[in-house]
Amino acid sequence: MKAKTVLILLSAVILCLTGCTESQKPTTVVDNSFAVTTSSSADSESGNDKYYDSTPISHAYLSGNTANLDDKQLEIYNKAVSAIEKLITLDMNDYEKELAVHDYIVGCASYDEAHLNALGIGLPNSDNPYGCLINGKAICSGYSTTFQLFMDMLEIPCKTIYATDFEGDDHSWNIVQIGGSWYYVDVCWDDPIPDFTDRPVRHKYFNVSKEYMKTKHVWDDTELPDTDSTKFSYITQTVTHINSVNEIESLMEKALDNMQDSVAVTSDMSDFQFSETDQIDTNFNERNIKGLSKVFDSFCEKHTDYDVYCQRVQNGNDIVLVIYMRKFE
Repeated sequence: MKAKTVLILLSAVILCLTGCTESQKPTTVVDNSFAVTTSSSADSESGNDKYYDSTPISHAYLSGNTANLDDKQLEIYNKAVSAIEKLITLDMNDYEKELAVHDYIVGCASYDEAHLNALGIGLPNSDNPYGCLINGKAICSGYSTTFQLFMDMLEIPCKTIYATDFEGDDHSWNIVQIGGSWYYVDVCWDDPIPDFTDRPVRHKYFNVSKEYMKTKHVWDDTELPDTDSTKFSYITQTVTHINSVNEIESLMEKALDNMQDSVAVTSDMSDFQFSETDQIDTNFNERNIKGLSKVFDSFCEKHTDYDVYCQRVQNGNDIVLVIYMRKFE
C-alpha cells in the first residue's frame, strides 16, 4: 500500500462534556480521527494514561514509518496491517470497510470474563488493542479502541465514547462517519458472552441511530454530531421486501450461510402494517403474523442448536421486522 503523509495536530480533543445529571456519569469523547492526538492538557499534566492513544500506530501506517513505535505498538501495527491487507480491497466503499473491520474484531477476540469477577481483575491490556488483537481478549474499551485504530488507519472519521450502559456500569463504544452521516457502533455488545466457535456475527449495534442507542446506553451527546440518516444503517443495507411469509426461511438460511445472525424484512402484507414500534429489545410475538410461527418451527427443526425471536424496529420512517437466530452450545 502506498505510504501517505498526514499532519499531526497537537490539540486537546478529549471532551469532558457538561450537563450530566447526578445519576449520569460524565461522558468522555476521544477523537483520534486522521491521526489527531488524544491527550488532553489535563491528562498530560497528571500523567493520566486512562485513555489509550492509538495515533502513533495509525500515523506509522499512514506515513509508512514505524521507527517511533515501541515493541507492543509494533505488534499491534503488524497484526492490524495484516488484517487490512486480507480484509480491504480497492473497490470497497467506507461502509464495506467498516463492516469488514467490525466482523473481524468480533471474530478475533472474546470478552475478558475475568473482569466480571468479584475483584474485577482480568488480563492485562484487555482495555486496548493489544489485548484485543494479540491476546484475543478485550473488555468494552478494548473493542472500541481497536475499532478506532482501524478507522484511523482507513481514514474514516471516528470517535470513541466513554460513558455508561443503562445499568450505570462503565462502558465504551464508537460513533463513526459513513457517507457524510454519523452512526453509533458498539462492537463489544455485538460479541456477546459466552463466545464460541461458528456463532454467526451479530450486528444489532452496528451503525444505529442515537435513539436506538439511547435505549441501552447513557451519555451526554451535547457536543456530538446527530445521527440524521439511515442510509448506511445495517438494517437499510440488508433489509428485504417480501411478498410472502414463506420467503423468510430461505432468507434465514442464507444469513446463516453468510455467518449472520439476523434477517430484516418489510412487506405490504396487512400483518406487517404496524401502527407503532415495540420498545427496542422487547420481543414481538411471531403469532401476530400469520404463518410466521410455522416458519420458525421449521427452521428450528433443522437447526436444533438455535432458537429464534423477532422484534419490530424503527429504521428512519420505516418499521422493520428483524428476526434473530441465536445459537447456543
